[in-house]
Amino acid sequence: MSLKNEIAATLRAVRQQKQVSYENLGGGSMRTTIGYLERAEAGVTLDKLADIARALDFNLVTLIALCVASQERLQAETILQDATLELQSFLAAGGAELIQSQFEGGKLIQRVAGKPLKSQNRDAVLALKAQGKTPAEVVKNLGLSRTTVNRYWQATSTE
Repeated sequence: MSLKNEIAATLRAVRQQKQVSYENLGGGSMRTTIGYLERAEAGVTLDKLADIARALDFNLVTLIALCVASQERLQAETILQDATLELQSFLAAGGAELIQSQFEGGKLIQRVAGKPLKSQNRDAVLALKAQGKTPAEVVKNLGLSRTTVNRYWQATSTE
């Protein structure tokens, strides 16, 4: 889902409405980046888009909502209402706590490279292992791949 054209149009409109010239955008790299973006010649990271929103004194969420609304041919208010409903549902289901559980001492908890751990699968493998089942029986009982079962099986042997 490329938003290059929508970002270009939105940045042009915000800059025009706020009457911000390129010269008032700070350093040369910011002007160059905005120039490329306004011509839809480059993509942008979320970090860089946040920097641009700050430089324009414009809310990042509003900027993104305007881009998405333009792409989906909807009103920005509709996009934000849908986002608000999704946010409320996420928070009601404990989403804020899940986010906070990813941090320890203010730093992101690192996880091993590769696919994220599926704790239900690991717990099921370990439960069957504790019952004396063989890895082959666990594969058959849980319908997991042999390599997945072995990964969970071996991880507990080294702990």
